[in-house]
Amino acid sequence: MEENKVKTDEKKCIMIVEDDDTIRKILVIECKRKGFEILEFRDAASAMTLIERNKPKIDAAIVDLMNLGYGGNLGEYIRKYPEYKKTKVIYYTALTQNQFNTSILDMPDVYYVHKIPGSVQKVIQLLE
Repeated sequence: MEENKVKTDEKKCIMIVEDDDTIRKILVIECKRKGFEILEFRDAASAMTLIERNKPKIDAAIVDLMNLGYGGNLGEYIRKYPEYKKTKVIYYTALTQNQFNTSILDMPDVYYVHKIPGSVQKVIQLLE
């Protein structure tokens, strides 16, 4: 006799927007190791185009603030769509908090992680 099971194994989908190829690949590897599905972008403009056209499921976004001019705006851009109101946004940047407008961190589920050795693990913890 089979029991009715609630599907609980749906993978989280993580959007990674990072122009540094090495850092992006490390993030992708670590996220896949945790079982996440990945949407990977080198630039924010490409990520914005996908969002605009397809509205994919995105549970969290890891965004480089200095990503080709759009980084800081990408989190706000995502949140303008109702389906992404609860999407977690993690700004992963080499900038310190006194080098950017920290008001972008005032929204719910928005985090800042400074790019320093070992900080990828902090990003992964925020995703879990």
